[in-house]
Amino acid sequence: MEQFEKMMSLVVKPLGSSPVYNCMLAINNESSGIHFSGATGLTGETGKLISANYRFRTGSVTKLFTSTIILQLKEEGLLRLEDLYFDLINKDTIKILSGLHLFGETDYSEKISLLHLLQHGSGLRDYFSDDERFLNYVMLHPSQLWNWKLVMEKYFEFELNLKPSFVPGNGFHYSDTNYLLLAVLIEQITNKSLQQVYREKIITPLGLTDTYLEFYELPEQIKPVVYPYYGIHSLENINTSFDWGGGGLISTMDDLDIFIRSLTKGILFKRTESLQLIMRLQNTNSVTENTSRSLQYGLGIQKKDFPGYSFVGHNSAYGSLLFYEPEKDISIILSLNQATALHKAEWLMKKIILEFH
Repeated sequence: MEQFEKMMSLVVKPLGSSPVYNCMLAINNESSGIHFSGATGLTGETGKLISANYRFRTGSVTKLFTSTIILQLKEEGLLRLEDLYFDLINKDTIKILSGLHLFGETDYSEKISLLHLLQHGSGLRDYFSDDERFLNYVMLHPSQLWNWKLVMEKYFEFELNLKPSFVPGNGFHYSDTNYLLLAVLIEQITNKSLQQVYREKIITPLGLTDTYLEFYELPEQIKPVVYPYYGIHSLENINTSFDWGGGGLISTMDDLDIFIRSLTKGILFKRTESLQLIMRLQNTNSVTENTSRSLQYGLGIQKKDFPGYSFVGHNSAYGSLLFYEPEKDISIILSLNQATALHKAEWLMKKIILEFH
């Protein structure tokens, strides 16, 4: 497995404005007998050596957990994907979200469906990445404990509701706001906290002993966590509870491997239709200005095609990836724990796939 260790060493560069202090990588393929799990580097500039069993912030990989829950609730008859979001939430929430989507002079708030939210087809802006004032506020208030109401308060304060990308259903714009709203719905439909639902429906059934919703619950056991960086700034002491249903889970490579294999094999669903729905991929092109983003996206799941391979999973703004090739039974989990290094994570994944050729 020297080739994988060499690849990891190539991406670790603890210098400059976007230092990558460490790399964690797991690759599993039964047919070829490859079971690699490794880590290299330090937790930070003057940190400790990390190992492959360290926990880390999964970021947007959490969206796969959230979309899975929505499909499970659909199986229970508690919602339909074509349902309009405002028809399902309570009156107090409707008041808080009034004027959520104002496109031109028309209010489309009540036209947003669950499918729009799951597929990032709502047109809603991303409260984190679409306005730098949110991140600036977070950095100035590192101990701020967030909840969805506070996040949406900033959304309206920054007038993001007046700047939607398009009319619901008329495009694609990746937005954490969609999954924050889905998490609100999950709590209201189940009358349980999001962390409790994750635990009851996914974490406990799969035996994911190192996975938990950071800031909302305590882990079963205290184990080391390697925290991400945003440029030269460590996020270890930054409260990122605003990530919540769109990116708030902490996990390990082993737990994520179990999760992605279980999900794609349909183990988390009672009906094969649910897996087919979540994998209903479409080619998307972001219509937002200043971007040329293009990807295949389903219900909280991405697809990456390479010659001879089709991987499904999700990536994370923290420089992490979780992908699985169902036909060839190959899983790739990696994290560089650097928010400005997703391109390096993508490069590393491509290099790994070339090794299988």
